[in-house]
Amino acid sequence: MKRNRPITASLVSGLVAVLLLGTAATAMAAPDASAPDAARGWGHHQRMSPEQWQQMSDARLGRMAERLKITPAQQGAWDTYARSVRATFTPPPARQNGVAAAEQLRQRAAMMQEHARRMLQLADATETLSRSLTPEQNKTLDMMTGRFGPGMNHKGMHGPRGACPAAQADAAK
Repeated sequence: MKRNRPITASLVSGLVAVLLLGTAATAMAAPDASAPDAARGWGHHQRMSPEQWQQMSDARLGRMAERLKITPAQQGAWDTYARSVRATFTPPPARQNGVAAAEQLRQRAAMMQEHARRMLQLADATETLSRSLTPEQNKTLDMMTGRFGPGMNHKGMHGPRGACPAAQADAAK
């Protein structure tokens, strides 16, 4: 019986050593909470800079203009629409730590009111643009803007916003 004890003790101490090494390796691999990247949160997802947001918006609007085949006569309505899109879809504000819950809710409500105002302006700009487009261009605009705005529809296995395949087939006709 004494023979098994040293083997068991060796196994236990070996297991403890492996666990401690694993814990140390994990701690060394973890990012420092005070590092600049730690403020990003959400793992590898990072907040877009205002420049990146602008580039993404410009690229998306450029693709829209190409697909719509905007003519020189339509350019004024398109420019108004593009300005309204840029004003409506802005980068979200940074999180504020240490703000009381009631104040956070008031800030969010104010942001929602401002967003609603901008959405109404975007609706007006979209209507003006739509009046300047041909029926084929309007069909393309309707398809591209989806429910909330350019490129904002979530197409998954069931199509835009869960529409059934039969509804998509009817819409395509």
